[in-house]
Amino acid sequence: MGSLMNIAEFFLLSLALGLGFFSFLANSSETGAGFLRVLMGLCGGSALLALIFHMTYGSIGDPQSLSYIVSLICFVLIYQFHEDKKSLFMWFLFVIHNCSLLTTLAFFQNFHGVHYLYSLSSVFLLGSVTYAMVMGHWYLVTPKLSEKPLKIALYFTWALLLVKIPWSSIEAIEANKMFELGTRLGGGYAFNWMMLLMRSSFGYLALGAMSYFAYRLVAMRSIQSATGMLYAMTFLIFVGELISTYMFFQYGVMI
Repeated sequence: MGSLMNIAEFFLLSLALGLGFFSFLANSSETGAGFLRVLMGLCGGSALLALIFHMTYGSIGDPQSLSYIVSLICFVLIYQFHEDKKSLFMWFLFVIHNCSLLTTLAFFQNFHGVHYLYSLSSVFLLGSVTYAMVMGHWYLVTPKLSEKPLKIALYFTWALLLVKIPWSSIEAIEANKMFELGTRLGGGYAFNWMMLLMRSSFGYLALGAMSYFAYRLVAMRSIQSATGMLYAMTFLIFVGELISTYMFFQYGVMI
């Protein structure tokens, strides 16, 4: 049960941090403050649920909980007081909620450098795809909005895939004993391979292929079609990262 709580908390923390980080991509003067409220609502809801899961083994006064609370205060303030033009105070809150959740992630990974960096790559990959999906919907509200934020989000997705695919491959090779016939390591031979193949196909290969087509649709200003593609990409990234998180917290393998 403990590992399931960790998986749920980490996924929700990743969603809050990733979405909140990429909120700078679109100019609020062009999207209007409403788009920031949508993002802050999603970030705040994710951070609150992550805090609730954390409370199953932590306390309200521990450093991790306090970091969550600081980020929640920032999300609420941005939701309530952000205007169409971003003020210096809103930029200050942006910095604070990102620093708070980055600190939370460091506590979550016990300040282990390699684990922290790998988790961070997962956070930003999840955030870039989910942000693009939410952003795609906002074009229904502001149809004349530039497609540049969507393109930049997809550039981030590609850059992160270029980092994560080799890293995951190296980790899988180093954990080769988990994939040998007859192994009792992990969940067993068949289970380990199923997790690896699903993580690779859903979280990397299909995601990368669909991101290319999404980019082509964005470039043609076919935003509704691109948003449909981004919906599917969000499903793929959710599945891929949940599998990756499960394998890490259950068996210590960073795929």
